[in-house]
Amino acid sequence: MLARLRASAANLFGLTPWQRIVSLLPGISASVLVLSVAALIALTALYRSQLDLISHTENVNSTLARSFASVQDAELGLRGYLLTGDETYIDRMEKVRGHFEEEYASLAALTQHNAAQQASLKELRDLARRHLEANLNSLSRAKAGARVQSIYPLDSIRDIVLMMQRREGLLLRQRIDDAAATSVWLFLAATLPIVLVAWALWLWLRDRQAGLGARALHTADTKSALVTLNAAHDATAGEGIAREAAEGQVRQLQKMEAVGQLTGGIAHDFNNMNAVVMSAISLCRKRLARGETDIASLLDAAMDAAQRSAALTARLLAFSRLQQLSPEVLDPSQFISSMTDLLRRTLGENISIETVLGGGLWRTNADASQLENVILNLCVNARDAMPGGGKLTLETANVSLDDAYARANVDVVPGQYVMIAVTDNGEGMPPEVVARAFEPFFTTKPVGEGTGLGLSQVFGFVKQSGGNVSIYSELGKGTTIKVYLPRFVGVEKAVLEAEPHRLIPRGNAGEIILVVEDERRLREVTVAGLRELGYTVIHADGGANALLKLEHHPEIGCLFTDMIMPGMSGRQLADEATRRWPGLKVLFTTGYARESVVHNRTLAKSANFLPKPYTLDDLALKMRTMLETPLSAPAA
Repeated sequence: MLARLRASAANLFGLTPWQRIVSLLPGISASVLVLSVAALIALTALYRSQLDLISHTENVNSTLARSFASVQDAELGLRGYLLTGDETYIDRMEKVRGHFEEEYASLAALTQHNAAQQASLKELRDLARRHLEANLNSLSRAKAGARVQSIYPLDSIRDIVLMMQRREGLLLRQRIDDAAATSVWLFLAATLPIVLVAWALWLWLRDRQAGLGARALHTADTKSALVTLNAAHDATAGEGIAREAAEGQVRQLQKMEAVGQLTGGIAHDFNNMNAVVMSAISLCRKRLARGETDIASLLDAAMDAAQRSAALTARLLAFSRLQQLSPEVLDPSQFISSMTDLLRRTLGENISIETVLGGGLWRTNADASQLENVILNLCVNARDAMPGGGKLTLETANVSLDDAYARANVDVVPGQYVMIAVTDNGEGMPPEVVARAFEPFFTTKPVGEGTGLGLSQVFGFVKQSGGNVSIYSELGKGTTIKVYLPRFVGVEKAVLEAEPHRLIPRGNAGEIILVVEDERRLREVTVAGLRELGYTVIHADGGANALLKLEHHPEIGCLFTDMIMPGMSGRQLADEATRRWPGLKVLFTTGYARESVVHNRTLAKSANFLPKPYTLDDLALKMRTMLETPLSAPAA
């Protein structure tokens, strides 16, 4: 086609050089499009290979984490055996050795082209094998009755794993940057040729309409060029879809990294607390079997670990915005003032506290205890950023967040807010730390000095309350964290005086409770607790069995049921039971937060509800309150 155009242009006598050049533009445009499609194909192949490398690096990191976890399991197995004498820990240690060798073989294959990682991996293998052998030798000595003086430390192994993970982290960032740069070139290769070709064709068509000869020939050439352009456009659109899919894979990898960090942190903390509970219970059994009754300290340790597990669950619910809140109308300035003495005692004498309270401050509707936790969390973090002492400023003010702010921040509704700001003049944070500050289990503090859940709990509470939170920080100058809570507009409810402390109420044998719980152990403990409180208790393991119990015992006055059960759910059971026995009272329980089951329409807002985990005192108070409340006014 290019030769044809040249011949046509050469035969057009009387045309200027510029007009002859314009007449060649369709052919030039077609050539440019062909080249651009070739470039797009090559760049797409490069981009996909870069994504494969990113996935490879993520695989190395996760395998390293599993390898270190295997070595940790060996140490936990030895500690468990030394504490309890339970020989199941011996099998666990034998399995750990096989798991580690599998993970080592996988790492060796993954890092075969990385000389530095291969060298570190061999050192890791030798240290880990020595560690496992030392623990097995210690186990043999313990089984033989010898005293084990010490346990082989993990510090060297941990240092090698961290060094390898840092290398992989640097490699991951480089590969993500390379993929981002390639995506920019993909965009340019997809759009720039189309713009240039469209401009060239516009010039060509304009000159043709001005009266160039051989209209029929050039009309055909125009149609041919347009067909080529459309084909190139379709190819470009396809490449754009492929690019979006590739970018989605990168985002998915980043999500998986965050989920991996979250699950790893949860598993670590729960394993530690479960180890305390299991060890304490095992020791209690051994002492009781010997006739010893001095087990109070062990039971206290188990209860403390269980309460820490419940607190961890509460923090996770706060991050996921599913915790149960009790909002009330608050004056933030008065609230801050009332906390000043507590903060001074908590933060210490080397921290100077200043309050800057706004005049005419609006009120907000928030959970007072959770807001106190938020402010305390932020102030403690600020203190930790000033190890040598410093100045902490608490500020309140009325602010209006406009549409521009809402567009720049996810889940923010434009409107009027009350701002609470906590400012320190400490070390500050680099941008990469600020970007991850609200991630659960992310912390820059040394091991044992922070859980990484403080700011994520702040984030979850503020978002659940309809507000927003932001961080501004400069290295060497300090940090400001601003919490925005929606302005309360409406009539305030009268504040009820706190009810004086009273003894745990008891029931009587004439009050009959039907407990429905599919988890056998929990059902047995709940039944024993209610009987301890004086109630007559009948129990069932599911909805169908519960209906049979109600038919045989119509004198049952209260149904205490779990919400989530196989087959018939607690809500379905309650609906059917109250339809057939209208006078029956119902108390629901579940491990999910109340807001979650209400949001999913599994539970009405007015229903009687007791969240898990609960103590015997919680159960006694809730059961007594519900039984003494008429059916027309459900208990809170």
